[in-house]
Amino acid sequence: MTEPILHHYDISPFSEKVRLIFGLKGIAWASVIIPQIMPKPDYTALTGGYRRTPSLQIGADIYCDTRLIAEELERRYPLPTLFPGAAEGLHRAVEAWAENVLFWPAARATVGVNAAHMLPDFHADRAAMRGLPPPAPDKVRAAGLLAQAQLPPQIGWIASMLADGRHYLLGDRPGLADFAVYHCLWFLDRLPHRLTPELIADRAMTAWMARIAEIGQGEREEIEAAEAIAAAHASRPETPPASTDPELKPGQRVTVSPEERTSAAVEGEIVFVSPTCIALRRTDERAGTVHVHFPRLGYVVKAA
Repeated sequence: MTEPILHHYDISPFSEKVRLIFGLKGIAWASVIIPQIMPKPDYTALTGGYRRTPSLQIGADIYCDTRLIAEELERRYPLPTLFPGAAEGLHRAVEAWAENVLFWPAARATVGVNAAHMLPDFHADRAAMRGLPPPAPDKVRAAGLLAQAQLPPQIGWIASMLADGRHYLLGDRPGLADFAVYHCLWFLDRLPHRLTPELIADRAMTAWMARIAEIGQGEREEIEAAEAIAAAHASRPETPPASTDPELKPGQRVTVSPEERTSAAVEGEIVFVSPTCIALRRTDERAGTVHVHFPRLGYVVKAA
């Protein structure tokens, strides 16, 4: 199986970003639903311990973090481009703002007002991810109210980008900037207490959100985790490009982990390093030999 396999769950906001990329590019893809909380034994067999959602599997190559997933999908499926109407750097700059400054208040506000509707162990799982004790429900709700106050100014910025009548944030065609902003706002309506009616009243903005939703998700097929693991075991990783980092060299054993400490470190042997990506070779009893790819931005590399 060489078609893309997305390991995700349906209300994962970052997964919605990737699903929209599939829709824009008309990609046929396989869906593996993973647990929202740990343990995730089938998932981590492929990722080497990386727990964040989603990851993209193509054969025996596993791509972690949606920034890198977007880059890889653009490389493999260049048309239509993720960067219409503006330089890639501008799309990436909007992406960086949305996923660092906009996303976290949106997520905390949504979870806070829906604290009673979350999985029983959800809050404990997310706290443990950061090495913290489980929070009390009233603390979750209070944090959500504080976060909600951070949203109106940013929503105003988005509305101002559409005020001149354009259909999408950076022009007349949808691209990465749209998907990066949209998935943060999409999450506001995924749980029973919907926040969009309280926060988003601008007509141009609601019309923009409707246009993004209409893009769809491409051609989706549900498969079991065991099929994805078997596909990795039956495949060989792609031949890597030449490594370009003078300090981090192929064959060196290192660990890679997110700066925010939101996942365990993944250990492996460097396959290649570029200015945007680092790939590690790992061997798992079930998945066989895989290459696990991470972005350089936002990740820490240490000697094993």
